Amino acid sequence: MKTLSLTVIMPAYNEVNNLKPAFESATWALEKADISDYEIIIITNTRRDGTHDGTPDIAAEIARKNPGVCHVHNPAYVNLGFKFRQGAKTASKDYVTWVPGDNETVEDSIVSIFNHLGEADMVITYTANKWVRKWRRRFVSRCFTILCNILFGLNLKYYNGICIFPRKILQTVPMECDNFAYMAEIIIYLVKSGIKYTEVPMEIKPTTASAAFKLRSVFEVLGTLASLFWKIHFLRKRVIVASS
Repeated sequence: MKTLSLTVIMPAYNEVNNLKPAFESATWALEKADISDYEIIIITNTRRDGTHDGTPDIAAEIARKNPGVCHVHNPAYVNLGFKFRQGAKTASKDYVTWVPGDNETVEDSIVSIFNHLGEADMVITYTANKWVRKWRRRFVSRCFTILCNILFGLNLKYYNGICIFPRKILQTVPMECDNFAYMAEIIIYLVKSGIKYTEVPMEIKPTTASAAFKLRSVFEVLGTLASLFWKIHFLRKRVIVASS
């Protein structure tokens, strides 16, 4: 049986107290899922004023102590989608996933997700314990999921969770989104292109409100969906996957 390898992208912004536990959870999950061939790419950035809370220093220390870890630091403010795109471009393993640096995901759930590696071309997760989030976050997330399903004729449970993609397929996706709809952009392109997927539940820890729900962020997400709607339905853009 072929041993599958995995690149884990770990974006971290203002997570000085969470990054190290998130890294430890990810490495523990890799071990429990019996994935020995992996790399972890931690990607950090500064605030808009050029300062940071020490998160890049923690990331650099982790990379120094662990040969399988690479730290990429952006000396300017960049969004989550930009950081994922950075990691995807430099990934070298068979499959690519991401684990947030805020230590939000329950460890056992990360193990469960990793255990599905290679089960389908794409692993998509959905939040199984939504009630741990504030009602506003749940409402906006639900509206976003319904909107994506209506606009693109899909029936997915969630568009913003941890996903696993084959690297060669992921790197063909025309990723342009920097805002919080970046993962939806990737998923929609791939599902509409006929990529097979499986949906897996995950559990998260209680968190505070997300910056995704600032008015500017909402408009950015709506703009992304409008652009993607035009490309998918009118320009008929698809990902071309070579036969294996």
